Amino acid sequence: MSKVNVYGSFMQALFFSNTVSVPSYFLIHYSELGLSNEEAMLIIHIFGEVNNANALNPKSLAQRMNLDLSQVEKILANLAKRNLLTVEKRWNSADKVWYNGYNFVGLIDELAERWAIEQVKQFEEEQNQAHQTQSQSDPSLERIMGAFEQELARPLTEIECNFIRDWLTAHFTEEMILEALKRGVSAGIRNFRYLDSILREWEKKGLRTRAEVETDDAYFQTRQENKGKAKAKPARKVQPDKYENFYL
Repeated sequence: MSKVNVYGSFMQALFFSNTVSVPSYFLIHYSELGLSNEEAMLIIHIFGEVNNANALNPKSLAQRMNLDLSQVEKILANLAKRNLLTVEKRWNSADKVWYNGYNFVGLIDELAERWAIEQVKQFEEEQNQAHQTQSQSDPSLERIMGAFEQELARPLTEIECNFIRDWLTAHFTEEMILEALKRGVSAGIRNFRYLDSILREWEKKGLRTRAEVETDDAYFQTRQENKGKAKAKPARKVQPDKYENFYL
């Protein structure tokens, strides 16, 4: 057989032989879980032999990895202690024997938790980036946030920023939002839900400018004063009966 044929035969045997499926996420993050290279390689060997009971015993794993049997047993014990691996008794119906199987639910849970945390962080970063882009493209948002932070003497929280974005999305003007802030501060209330209730009340009344709000305030004040005058008006004096002293 020529050298070329040997190489070709080897490549064919290599790529068409059984392959081991190892999640790339595991390869990238196993060290972050505190796994050593030997522990990770042992796990990969087990991944590759899940259907081969004979190859899963510690002795076979030790021979493959060129380790002492005691080293492999120590690695397995350490993985089990950390709940990354569970040893289970399984029945081999073909050979009619019991053998040790390995369950990696704990390892999967660890990886899943790490993945979920990464997804949340990525989402938050994308949201922050989107908000920064929005702030740069919307000068009103930047001015309103600056006014609020100056009044509160602290940076705004994400929830508070979302309130302001929602107000702008609902087409409340910068003038109206800052007027609501002014009134909340005057009342000693800096709660954003309180400010939101002020804006929603103006919306119900169809008030869209500060001048309209001030006109509405003046009208309300006049009505209150008129009510007060009506209550303070003295009772009508009863005229004395013209015949009251007739028989005196």
